Amino acid sequence: MENVSFKSTVYAKLNLSLKIKGSANGLHVLDSIVCPYFAYSDMAEFFPADASVGLRIETESALPDFDQKRFLNFFRPKAEAIAKRFEVGGLLKIQKGVPLGAGLGGSSASVVAALKVMLQAAANGKSIALDTAFLLKLGSDVPCMLYGRACRMTGVGEGIEPVEIPINCEDICVRIAGGGSDTAACYALYDRLFSEGKRCFAASGGYVCEPLIIDGGAELFKNELTLAATTLNNNIDSLIEEMATEYKYVAMSGSGSAVLGYLKK
Repeated sequence: MENVSFKSTVYAKLNLSLKIKGSANGLHVLDSIVCPYFAYSDMAEFFPADASVGLRIETESALPDFDQKRFLNFFRPKAEAIAKRFEVGGLLKIQKGVPLGAGLGGSSASVVAALKVMLQAAANGKSIALDTAFLLKLGSDVPCMLYGRACRMTGVGEGIEPVEIPINCEDICVRIAGGGSDTAACYALYDRLFSEGKRCFAASGGYVCEPLIIDGGAELFKNELTLAATTLNNNIDSLIEEMATEYKYVAMSGSGSAVLGYLKK
């Protein structure tokens, strides 16, 4: 397969809503409406070789403050698990374009891009089934980002259902607060702040985002991680309040630090 390569592009994701329904086996059970966002993307290119040569990874990024070492510490075990699953080796190149620590699926975008190119190489024109358990080991956002369309994501990431939303996600303004957000720390603080079953979507300082209610009763622009995220990073709170002066609907994506604004006032 000399000089043959496989390419894929995976776009960022926006959490238009995020509800925490409880926990199972130490993981948070969610109900979230997600859509792709085309302004940011990760690209992967894979040059396959015999599996015995192992997997070599090269990365490049124009993202400010991109920490290649930290990224590879996370990404390499995932990529190697994929290579082992598909029994492939070779050179994997990742062009990192989805910001990390922003609630936009920055880490999962690279994993899904790698999954797609190594799957193409292994399949060689044949169909290979992907089991959900394997995908979830790679990350809870992996199934929905692999799906690549607007969907309702439930459970710990295993439930994926197509959904029609009455807005164009490209009409959403996305800004990223400085300081980033640590997903694990955000969920840990949520658990400390709230007892089981209690819901909160208020930012610190008392700002409350009014949701956009759509057909079926789903509430967009409502995120129950907001208080935890803004407590950990006040820059997110400041950005929410700033954008609330410009937009009718404002909310975080995922665990932050990206903030979404929809419909100019």
